[in-house]
Amino acid sequence: MFEKIEPELSTTKSSTFSSFKMEELSGVMLVLLIGGGVLAVIICFIVAKRQIVRFTLRGRRGPHVAVGHDARKSIKKEIERRIDSIQKIYFEPRLLWDTKKDDGEKYILRPDSNLPPYYYRMKAVDDVKELEKEIAKQDGTTRHPRDSLRAFLLVSLAAPLNGAGQRLIHQFCDMYEHARHDPNEFGEEEYQAYQRLLKKNYRCGKNAEILQP
Repeated sequence: MFEKIEPELSTTKSSTFSSFKMEELSGVMLVLLIGGGVLAVIICFIVAKRQIVRFTLRGRRGPHVAVGHDARKSIKKEIERRIDSIQKIYFEPRLLWDTKKDDGEKYILRPDSNLPPYYYRMKAVDDVKELEKEIAKQDGTTRHPRDSLRAFLLVSLAAPLNGAGQRLIHQFCDMYEHARHDPNEFGEEEYQAYQRLLKKNYRCGKNAEILQP
């Protein structure tokens, strides 16, 4: 009789243990689900708060009002024309000033100071303006800062130049681009070679005569 009862008791114990494990696992799953839900709510709250703050700051700028909103139609067109022309404005300022010719404060050098490494580069860029002024005196042609210097000289000096003279212009423009853009050294020696080419082109623009290099 007792031998028959023992298997029944062991079966009861195992089923009780299994039920306990299931309850424990379900409790862990419940805790994980609650934690995940809380985390999701916190993330949604943070994102929503950031969006609200962003829209609030954007709304503080006030409503957009077009320039010339209450002006006449003709004035509006003139305002729009001038605004559109801003992107077309280019200017090449003078980089160095000649103390013998100009008054007031000068930009670059103090007396008894050493020449900075970029001095001859800036001087080469300024010297081109003298050539452009001479060409403008002859036929009124001017170069816009956006235009290519090489193309401008080839067109402006096409009449007094033959094939050799055009090669002279190409050499001069190569030296100009070296002074303005090339990272290699551009010192006094390079500037003197640049000056010789500049003077030949200058005489060509001034006298309108065929030059040989």
